[in-house]
Amino acid sequence: MKAILFDFNGTLYNDTHLHLAAWHNFFLKNFGMDLTEEEVRRRCIGPSNRDIFRDFFGDRLSPRQVREYEAEKEREYRAAARSDPANLNLMDGAPEMLDLLVKRGIPFALATASPIENVEFYLEDLGLKRWFSLDRIVYEEGKLASKPDPAFYIEAARRLNLSPQDCTIVEDSKTGIQAAIHAHAGRILAIDRTVSREWLESVREIDGILHDFRSFERFL
Repeated sequence: MKAILFDFNGTLYNDTHLHLAAWHNFFLKNFGMDLTEEEVRRRCIGPSNRDIFRDFFGDRLSPRQVREYEAEKEREYRAAARSDPANLNLMDGAPEMLDLLVKRGIPFALATASPIENVEFYLEDLGLKRWFSLDRIVYEEGKLASKPDPAFYIEAARRLNLSPQDCTIVEDSKTGIQAAIHAHAGRILAIDRTVSREWLESVREIDGILHDFRSFERFL
């Protein structure tokens, strides 16, 4: 493989619990919906915010309401992350792995459904700017079809002057893994923090399953 394309949330950053809490609090505060953790995990982890709102409300929300609600939920998420310094670390082994990619001259990029405000938070508060410039991060701007569509990964590969077939894609969610499959990734690696290992093992297109990045060198 010539390059590596990473998802971010739940992959390079173990923040699924922060999104679960933020979505639960958002729906409870704004709509009186006391969702179970299982329902939040199933419906809100993986899809874009636009798709989540469409799933819950159909076309009843105006574009302006969607933007306002999205901003509110993401503010709550960032506040939760900043509330504890323990939340401001990348996945175990990720810094060392990214340093190794730089040392070996292996190009890499991000494909994340996060909005720009979250990307700026990752660059500054998590120190991601040590490895990534904004031109190597494909984020949610409302221009590309959301995962499981392959558009994010096609664009991330394009920014490296490659096709997804030349790349390893590292993902954690069902929608993200489906996007990698639809992009015809050269290789797919899965982080087992978001969906069950049993489900991951049932997907024949997945080439390897990791818990973190401490032993990632064997895939290079």
